[in-house]
Amino acid sequence: MPHNAYALSSVNVSLDNELYRDMEFWAAEGLVSSQMSGIRPYARSEVARQLVEALDKCAAMKKPSATCRNIQSRYKKLFDPEIAEQRSPDSASLLVAKPVESASVSYAYRKGPFSLYNNEGMEYGEGSNAIVQFSSSVRLARVLSVYVQPAFIFNHHYPTDNDGSRTDARLHKGYAKLTLFNVELEVGRDSLWWGPGRHGSLLMSNNAHPFDMVKLSNPEPVLLPWIFSYIGPVQFNLIFSQLNDQRHGKELANPFLYGMRLGLKPHPFVELGASHLALFGGPGRRDLSVGEIIRILYGNTDRKGQRLESNQQMSVDFSLTLPNLKKYIWIADGFKLYGEIGAEDNGYPPTSRAWLAGMSIFKPFGLERAVISAEYATTILGPYNSPDAWYRHGAYPMFYEGRVFGHHTGCEADDFFIEWSQSFDKFFYKLSFDMERSGIKTNANTQLKNQYMMEAGYRLNDHIKFTVRYAYERIQDYGNVAGDLRNNHFAGVEAIFDF
Repeated sequence: MPHNAYALSSVNVSLDNELYRDMEFWAAEGLVSSQMSGIRPYARSEVARQLVEALDKCAAMKKPSATCRNIQSRYKKLFDPEIAEQRSPDSASLLVAKPVESASVSYAYRKGPFSLYNNEGMEYGEGSNAIVQFSSSVRLARVLSVYVQPAFIFNHHYPTDNDGSRTDARLHKGYAKLTLFNVELEVGRDSLWWGPGRHGSLLMSNNAHPFDMVKLSNPEPVLLPWIFSYIGPVQFNLIFSQLNDQRHGKELANPFLYGMRLGLKPHPFVELGASHLALFGGPGRRDLSVGEIIRILYGNTDRKGQRLESNQQMSVDFSLTLPNLKKYIWIADGFKLYGEIGAEDNGYPPTSRAWLAGMSIFKPFGLERAVISAEYATTILGPYNSPDAWYRHGAYPMFYEGRVFGHHTGCEADDFFIEWSQSFDKFFYKLSFDMERSGIKTNANTQLKNQYMMEAGYRLNDHIKFTVRYAYERIQDYGNVAGDLRNNHFAGVEAIFDF
C-alpha cells in the first residue's frame, strides 16, 4: 500500500496511451492492490510506483502470466529510470531531459458528419486530415518538470466539404509542475479524467480540448495519519481555470471554472470518489470577494441573472474489482463493476440526475490479455429531470471549444457502449459498438446513432507501433429531423514512436 510522503517530480502519461488499458490488468490480476483509477492522468512516478509493486509480485510467480511478461519485457524498460528512483530516491538525477519523448504521425479520412469524441477535442474536416505531434520534457532539481506537446494539423476541407483547407500549428498540451513532499502544483494546459468510466465520465473526461488550468494534487496516493489511515489511500485534484474559448448568445465570456476530485480506497477491491465542478464569473461578475466565491461554490441557490449565478455539477462513484477469479469460476480471471451518479444544482438536494454504470470481464474463457467491457450512461433518466439540466445553461454551459467536459452523449441523451479487445506480444485489436440517442424528451424525432468500429495494430518493437482503424456510423433522424438518414465513415492509420 502507498506510504511515501515524498514523490519526485515527473510529467504525466497522456490519456490516450495504451498503458491505461494494460494497467487495468495489473489490478484485475491482483498484481497492484493500491491502484486508484478515478483520477487520471497518472504521473510517471505513480506508474513506476505501481510497476514496482507489480514487478515484485511477478518475480515471486513460478510461471509469470502474459501480463507479467508484458510488464517485465516492455514497461520495465520504458519506465526504467522512474522505477530506479522509486527503489532508491536518493539516486535520482538532478537533470533529466528528453528532447523527444514521443512522436506520432497520423492520417484520417472522414466522410459525412461522423461523430468524434474522447480525443482531446482534435478536429477533423471532411476528406483528408493529417496530424503530426511530438512531446518533449525536462526535469530540474528533482522538483520541477516541464512538458510541451505541439501539434501540426492539416484538414483538406474544414469544417465541411464546402470550405477550404486549413493548416494549423498549436500547443496542444504544455505545463510546468512543481512537486514537494508528494504535493504537486501544475500550471498549464492538460486533460483530465475523473471517475471510473472506461468510455465516458459525467463531469470530466478528455472529450474536450485540453484547457489552461492551475491544478493542485498529490500525484501518488497517500495514507493519512492516525485513525484516518483506516479509510485507505487518498488522492485529490483541485483545479482552477478561466476558459477563453468562443461563447455565443447569452453565454458569458471567459468564465471561471473550479473543480475538485477526491478519491479513497478503503479496501484493496473497492475505490470510492466524489467530484464537483462549478462555472461562474464573466463580464460584470469578476470582482468577487472570498465570501461570495464560497457562497457560489457551496451554496445551492439558483441566482439566475445575478452576480453570484453559477452552473454546478457533482457526482459520487464507486468501483469494485475482484481479481484472480479463475480459482472459483472458469469464465473470467478478473471482474470490475463500477457506477457514477451525478446531480445538477437544481433543488435541495439536487434533483436532476445523470447515471453511468459499467463492467469489465478480464481474460474471459482464459484468453490472455483479453477484456470485454460494457457501459451505459444517461443524462435524462429520472422523474424530476429537466431536459436542459445537464451540460446546458443559459450563461454557463459545461462546454469548452464546443465540446462537453463530461460525457460525449451530452444533454437529454443516453449512450450504450460495448467493446472486445485483446493484445498479444506484437499484435493487438479491438471491436466496439456504440449506440447513442439524443433529443429524447423534447423532440418528436429522437436522433439515433449506431457506430461500429474496428482497430488493429502491430508493435514493431518496444518503441514503434502502427495502428489502423475503421468506423462506420449510421444516424437516423439526423438533427432530430424525421427521415434524415446519414451514413458516415472514418478511416485512419497512425504511427507512434516512444523513446
